[in-house]
Amino acid sequence: MSLKIYQDQQFNVLITGDIDMNHLSSQRHRQNIMVTNEYDEILRLIETTQFDLILLDSTVNCSVAAVPDRLLGHFRHPWQSELITRIKDPLGLNNTTPIIAIINSTEESQREKQSLIEADDWLIKPISEKQLNETIDIWQTKAIAIALAYIQIILNKTKNNQQLTLTIFEKLFEELPQQIIHIKDALENKQYDRAKEITHQLNGSASFCGLTNIQQPANTLESCLLKNNYAAIDQHFQVLQQCTLDFIRYQESIIKNLMS
Repeated sequence: MSLKIYQDQQFNVLITGDIDMNHLSSQRHRQNIMVTNEYDEILRLIETTQFDLILLDSTVNCSVAAVPDRLLGHFRHPWQSELITRIKDPLGLNNTTPIIAIINSTEESQREKQSLIEADDWLIKPISEKQLNETIDIWQTKAIAIALAYIQIILNKTKNNQQLTLTIFEKLFEELPQQIIHIKDALENKQYDRAKEITHQLNGSASFCGLTNIQQPANTLESCLLKNNYAAIDQHFQVLQQCTLDFIRYQESIIKNLMS
């Protein structure tokens, strides 16, 4: 089977800052771009909408009096660090979404200790329309490449049977999130035998499908449960949960490519 990129899928982008979008609406028909510079609105969006890319400006409209005490004196614009922390929350909807930090040229010297450590990449203001377009295109291409790589893994397993591959992915997207929920519930209630059984099932599915990025943390968690190493299970479950969520975020792209 010759794979092709399905070009009409949405790529959801959140941009914070004063970026003029008037010239982009007609050109970026494949992107759903939201722009806001209000802290409360940013929080609402990252908690209710799954984005494929977030461009986070160093300044947002918020009350300085509301800055948490733990951030005072650490950063010139503490809300950028605070927002990145909220976005990267393991239980958050956008915990695996790439973050591009937007900084002023005068802040470039503190880039390594602020932006590069916390974010996935950075841009220096002012940002041109061309630069913004190129940045979005680069990250959209990366997302599509990851989705196609997942497809190829399962196609190799099914000897290029596209319909069977689609069926396997549909089953994975249905079962994996439920298994993560059930494992979490079992661990919270100290039902370790139940957690071990579900983790073993998830581990088997990931192993059969060749999803090593899920199989490895699942195997580690299962091993901890078998050895009654309960002190480490929470950490390993968090890794498994994040790897699973990272896979699930490509669901739309994978399904559309297989059905095209």
